[in-house]
Amino acid sequence: MIDALLFSVNAVFPILLICAFGFYVRNNGTVSDEFLRNGNKFCFNYAFMAMMFSNVYQMQSFTEIRWNVVLFAVLGVMVLFVIGLPYVIFCVPKAEQKGVMHQAFYRSNYATIGLPLAFNIAGAEGLQLASLISAFSVPLFNILGVISLSAFSDQKQEKPVLFVIKSIVKNPLIQGVALGLVCVGVRPFCHGWTLANSNLRFIYKAVESLGSIAPWLSLVILGGQFKFSAVKRLLKEITVSVVARCFMAPVIGMLLVMFLPAKIGLPAFKPVECAALFALYAAPEAVASVAMADQMNADSELAGQILVWTALFSALSLFLFVAFFRKCGIF
Repeated sequence: MIDALLFSVNAVFPILLICAFGFYVRNNGTVSDEFLRNGNKFCFNYAFMAMMFSNVYQMQSFTEIRWNVVLFAVLGVMVLFVIGLPYVIFCVPKAEQKGVMHQAFYRSNYATIGLPLAFNIAGAEGLQLASLISAFSVPLFNILGVISLSAFSDQKQEKPVLFVIKSIVKNPLIQGVALGLVCVGVRPFCHGWTLANSNLRFIYKAVESLGSIAPWLSLVILGGQFKFSAVKRLLKEITVSVVARCFMAPVIGMLLVMFLPAKIGLPAFKPVECAALFALYAAPEAVASVAMADQMNADSELAGQILVWTALFSALSLFLFVAFFRKCGIF
């Protein structure tokens, strides 16, 4: 049991400490709101794109893509999407809050929290696998997010399909993964030549170094963006969203991962695969959900509160889940 607790501490606490450091430097005046806004743009537009590219570029061929893991990643997100529908339809009276709360059931902050968590649990292999999963989960989150927000909005988007396509094409994470996949695809025709082993390897080293900044700087920025405001008016909505995102989603997701393969004749998942999928299901609410709620005339204040409180309660949930799954031999 002590081994499981120590494993959990080492997997989760580096993330929490870096977030706490971000909160500290923001509140002591070391960094400003403008720095956080610009830093967030830098991470999202450049550093994460470089990280996604370099992680995918390290693959030798497309045969390394674990399609069974990708399938379960998509399946788990879709199951959570469907589970959340009845609650928001029948139990959330305000139209502008339905889509916001629905996102809490299925949409996680996989880039900022999930990827570092997968790395801390399963090392470089876990990070590479998580990056590949993100190539499918990020566009899926965008598509489902638009569906959730537009379906319940009183002010419909004129062209929601076009909005989804543009949000996917313009997403730097998707662009980084796509560029990496293109490079992997043409590699067999380059007679063994790669950026990493050529005279131009300084380019790859620069991109790789830029990508290594992404998860840790984004955690500092996430911590700096924590703002506590009155929650009395939104207490019920926040509570339901925290339970759904931090506890229900990882339980349902991991039940699928642990028991469904045997039912359908697939081999059991390896520890590194379980770690990457767990990080997808268990990470707190996605930062992008706030901006998307604002763009689509939903309750962005509630979205911001859900972002903050799921991030805080994930400190407890991630610690408990990681310790439990380590004790059970899943990780």
